[in-house]
Amino acid sequence: MTSKILIVDDQPGIRMLLEEFLKSEGYETISANTGKQACEMAMEHNPDLVLMDYNLPVMSGGEVLNYLDIEKFDKPVFIMTGLSVSSIEEDTHYSFVQHVISKPFDIHAIRQMIADCLVREG
Repeated sequence: MTSKILIVDDQPGIRMLLEEFLKSEGYETISANTGKQACEMAMEHNPDLVLMDYNLPVMSGGEVLNYLDIEKFDKPVFIMTGLSVSSIEEDTHYSFVQHVISKPFDIHAIRQMIADCLVREG
């Protein structure tokens, strides 16, 4: 069964890069460009993994994580951030947050993290 990944980033270029790359790796992708859309898509589509920017419009990454926690979302979430990792650690303490990835990121490293995580989850 193909794993579904929700990609959340307000920058269209980053979303498109991740969508195309992950599709070429055999994953199904769905996308959101705001925190509010991320919450809606996560509940509607129940993705196997969420790859999410931290700095989002409408709802911040911290607010999205809080929402997912309240809704008992139990799939892995990877946070991407242009901020320092230490500056968002307090907001990323949830058990479902598997990785905090600094931008700019290494797409091949993300591919390996996703593959490793989904093998553990599966």
